[in-house]
Amino acid sequence: MSAVALELRVARGATAQQAEIDAWLDARRQAADESAAAVVAEGAFFDLHVPEGIALLRLAPGCACCVGQLPLRVGLTRLLRERRPRSVLLLIAADEHRQRIEKMLREGALGVAFTVRTAGEEQDDVQGAS
Repeated sequence: MSAVALELRVARGATAQQAEIDAWLDARRQAADESAAAVVAEGAFFDLHVPEGIALLRLAPGCACCVGQLPLRVGLTRLLRERRPRSVLLLIAADEHRQRIEKMLREGALGVAFTVRTAGEEQDDVQGAS
């Protein structure tokens, strides 16, 4: 599998997470990107809506680089194997460990090759094990 485009954004709560999902989906529509896509949301124990065909993975609350690292690794790996998305939106609920999460993704610590982008940043190619 070639590198997967992953966009990392911070959004806490149902309204903020849904707004980020909607903005990401709108940007994909404007770019005429019809490739397979998925949304991974931390702490999402409320209704989130994505169109049919877009995978939605919810992670229990907890930092994705600390206590939530294993659920992130397992969930993301399973999602990539089963749905084969070309792009993923990863929503985390807090900014405190964002740099550590970015580093994990950029260095291929999850065993997947990602092209990581955070809000307002140019894309950065990452070489991870695929």
